[in-house]
Amino acid sequence: MEFTQYTCPVCDKRFENGDDVVVCPECGAPHHRECFENNGKCFYEDRHAPGFSFENADKADGDNDESESDSPDLVICPKCKASNEKTSFYCGTCGYPLNSEDRTNQQYSQANNGRNSAQGTPFGFGSAGNPAFDPLVGLDSEEEIADNVKVGEAAKFIGKSTPYYLMVFNRIKKFGSGKFNFSAFLFSGAYFIYRKMYVPGIIMMLVMIGTNLGTTAITMANYNWMNELGYTDMFNGVYRGGFNSDQMTAIFLTAGLNILRYAVMVLSGIFANKIYYKHCTKRINQIKNESTESELNKNLETKGGVNLPMAISFFAAYFVIYQLSGLYLMFQS
Repeated sequence: MEFTQYTCPVCDKRFENGDDVVVCPECGAPHHRECFENNGKCFYEDRHAPGFSFENADKADGDNDESESDSPDLVICPKCKASNEKTSFYCGTCGYPLNSEDRTNQQYSQANNGRNSAQGTPFGFGSAGNPAFDPLVGLDSEEEIADNVKVGEAAKFIGKSTPYYLMVFNRIKKFGSGKFNFSAFLFSGAYFIYRKMYVPGIIMMLVMIGTNLGTTAITMANYNWMNELGYTDMFNGVYRGGFNSDQMTAIFLTAGLNILRYAVMVLSGIFANKIYYKHCTKRINQIKNESTESELNKNLETKGGVNLPMAISFFAAYFVIYQLSGLYLMFQS
């Protein structure tokens, strides 16, 4: 049987020939198999009753939407039928995305996979009868979170980990202080590349590569005596003048390069959120100036978000360069 005249109620996409379709045995509603498994049940399960069919549900939904069309400031949630302000991105009652593009968002489908699917909460929070977790963390989507940047626009641009960054951005806006970013501390340059801040990311990666190669080269050049010394012995030798000038230079250069590397990591953790806040503000305003109103949401999502493949590539290159150079220096020493 072909279902091309219907749309999947979970992702709101029209079925195409060849789609893997699962049909609910109770009401006959077709779903994409992946959507059905992620949702954990039929989309209309809470409305199953004798005589109910998904076609009647669609018709009822259409009638309900038309009855509310006289309220230009309201939008009806297609899942729970609650009224929401037109500017809302998610339903305030059940958390369902009000924008049809958001319903296909990977975060929505993954978060429902095995977590509170019975309550229909898209981010795996909330309980039956209670409002779902708010991805805008209680902020109004029309509120400005930066210069000429609204909360809703920032949410679209950020993409991954939106609630965390909206809370951080709101704190920066109100108090001028952010939070320590442990991802930026541990991965430094790779984190900035992941968040599409390529210039600071590449600079930090080069610093990390350079300091690692420098310490490795110095250690290999002085392998015979440095390898036998622990930190205590090295400190005592420096303090008591037990090394010649070349050895002292090697020790201080190694210590200086290590301090530089760890300083970059710590400073990344301290300032990463503020740097990202300024990056988002600048890029969002650029996108708004270059986009029409109909293109804005799509451009915010495509030009924002993250770049995981590039971040992994740079981190892998850093690791490979460090390992190969270490082996080369070891064989040369």
